[in-house]
Amino acid sequence: MLRGALERVRLRLLEQVEEARSGVAVPQRRAARTGRAAERREKFLDTRTKSASVPLYVDHSTGEILREYDPTLKWQLQAVARVALGVFDPSRTYKEGHRIRVCMRHMRGDRNEVEVLGAEDRRAYYAGLMACGSVWACSVCAPKIQAVRALEVRQAIDEWTRRGGHVVMLTQTIPHARRDVLETLLTAFTEALRKFKQWRAYARAVRAYGIVGSIRALEVTHGGNGWHPHAHTVLFLDPCAGVDFLPQMQVELFELWQSAAARAGVVGELSPEAFTLQDAAHVRRYVTKMGQEYQWNAEHELVKAHSKTGGRGGRSPFDLLRSYLWDNADRQALALFAEYAWCFHGRRQLVWSNGLKRRLLGSEGATDQQVADSIGEADPVLARITLGEWAIIRRHNLQGQLLQVVQEHGREGLRHLLDHYAR
Repeated sequence: MLRGALERVRLRLLEQVEEARSGVAVPQRRAARTGRAAERREKFLDTRTKSASVPLYVDHSTGEILREYDPTLKWQLQAVARVALGVFDPSRTYKEGHRIRVCMRHMRGDRNEVEVLGAEDRRAYYAGLMACGSVWACSVCAPKIQAVRALEVRQAIDEWTRRGGHVVMLTQTIPHARRDVLETLLTAFTEALRKFKQWRAYARAVRAYGIVGSIRALEVTHGGNGWHPHAHTVLFLDPCAGVDFLPQMQVELFELWQSAAARAGVVGELSPEAFTLQDAAHVRRYVTKMGQEYQWNAEHELVKAHSKTGGRGGRSPFDLLRSYLWDNADRQALALFAEYAWCFHGRRQLVWSNGLKRRLLGSEGATDQQVADSIGEADPVLARITLGEWAIIRRHNLQGQLLQVVQEHGREGLRHLLDHYAR
């Protein structure tokens, strides 16, 4: 049985050899053949089969039995991101400026081997590798970081509401057009966000409406009208405040937002749709959505940051990576992702107001890099990989496939994989 399973693994890997050697892992072959993977999934993947671990689906057009998600996708997207940042590097600083070039590829300085850890009820993962900690560009690090951040936000909201406080969500954006350069647009937008809170009128609103703190999340999508930066801010209101005043509060704050945008050099007139204030129900839905899309656990790793789609508002940054992965001729998507990654590099995705995190959670918590460097559960070691063996895996971008092989077939499966690619 094991020999047959290993042979199937070998055949699948053989199909990927040529493209894998080019530096970018290949997409699923059915998507490459049709170019319509999403429609086929909706049309054909409708039969759920019983599984002790991950739900499986049947593609009736091919007879293939497929997982609900592709466990190697995040590794493929990471490889595409490295290509994008290496090719479209306006300042020629890729080798020094972005750690994604070494993320999950190079061993840490204090290690001389790579370990694959895992357990029967959790998926295999690596220990001993360097992590970039980029929440913006890395499809491997981002899900792990965002899982922690989503949990922190949920805990803060729960603690504040337990104390009798209220939460509302403020959404802000600015006019944008297809011709806009992201760096210019983002600079104006973040400057407007900064000036928005500098007005004395905002300080009066803080006192009048009992705003005691905030958590702001920065996001961006790309669509028919170009880049669309926007910010979602959770406002924590004093327990003595109510929510009946939200319409009045929105009118007053929108006037401040208009003035801040004008002072920041934003081109175009803001419409009321560029500024919304919503009650706690919308906050809960947003945070729950954030937690699901950035879920990172070893057993039910179904929907993650690299799978998030921009929806009707356009393509998310990881959508751009997927576009190039499915169609290598779509170099525009590759260039757009590089533009985004360099513009957002070094920025914080979540910004807590001073003292709020410590007030509600008791500490400032770990940094993104510390979260990315953590290895999670103290699971048993499934396999140890030497420096020479890891060089083979890295050369062929097989990090994702290796985890699956070790998870299903242990060290013998790993040996079969190494023997094949060492030829």
